[in-house]
Amino acid sequence: MTPSLILFIAVAVALVLVLAWVVRPPKSKILNVEEVFRILAEERHYARLPQILQALQQEDTEYLRQRGHAVLLNQVRRERKQIAIRYLDYLEEEFQVLIEASRILAKLAPQLTTLRELDRLKKNLQFAWCCKYLRLRLRLGMQPWDAFNTISDMAGAMTLQLEAAMAQLGEKAMAGEGSLPLKGGSGRSL
Repeated sequence: MTPSLILFIAVAVALVLVLAWVVRPPKSKILNVEEVFRILAEERHYARLPQILQALQQEDTEYLRQRGHAVLLNQVRRERKQIAIRYLDYLEEEFQVLIEASRILAKLAPQLTTLRELDRLKKNLQFAWCCKYLRLRLRLGMQPWDAFNTISDMAGAMTLQLEAAMAQLGEKAMAGEGSLPLKGGSGRSL
């Protein structure tokens, strides 16, 4: 086999895997409009990022090292790493809910949302890759600061975009320009 054929096969396999990952069924249930309003009103997990980053800093456990508690130090660092990975899982779940909410808003008021299906797919892929990269860095004991900031910024930007669209939708509804389909099939996602 020639190197170009091997490269071609590797790229084809990678594309098939990405396609299979993209078309997999969503983990979460499909939301209706009322659930979107409720979810967007809740506090976001990325608001807790400073505490997670503080817990992962080496200086935070320096006292244990200075006192000679190596076993306890390793246990604390291992547990904090597990907490950071669970936090990352929550961020991923929250981002998936935000993606689903953007789909519903796009269906309700396409003129208000700038996020189209291709953009959602790109953001979803980028977020997933960043999360996988961050998990790898955490497991290898590398500093996760920049990767955590990247995914936190992505989730924050998505939230702000959705909140702005929801505010515009609310203003239009209050002005009597249209009604919101809050119940039934018309409030369902694609």
